[in-house]
Amino acid sequence: MKKLICPIRFIGLISLFGLISLSSCTESFEDRCRREAREYTERQCPRLVDKCIVMDSMTYEDEPQGFTYHQTVQGELDDKELLTPDALSAFQEELLNRIRKDISLRRYKDRGFTFTYRYTSASTGDIFTEVSFGPEDYTN
Repeated sequence: MKKLICPIRFIGLISLFGLISLSSCTESFEDRCRREAREYTERQCPRLVDKCIVMDSMTYEDEPQGFTYHQTVQGELDDKELLTPDALSAFQEELLNRIRKDISLRRYKDRGFTFTYRYTSASTGDIFTEVSFGPEDYTN
């Protein structure tokens, strides 16, 4: 009878270690977003969005929860004088429409993420412009 107790304990210990290792491998949604942003940056960046905009990286932010897209403006668009109120308004409306239509962002929009676009001047290194869209913007 003693020989049966040892294997049963052994199987119990193996099962316990298995459960512990499985539970320690799960990552939170926030950690997953952080990892996905880092992996996206490593695989996709820098990437030419168009002839004057380069996507440098994407980061996950805890507060407000969301993604920040870091981009560089270069060439003929790298001119602060082009940032007229009308031009900025049209540009922001285009970005917002992209968020509204992008089905790959659905799980993030359902959680109320904020999407921030930060544009840096290639010539000066200064922030060219920055715009953020929260659920109050893209759900309407």
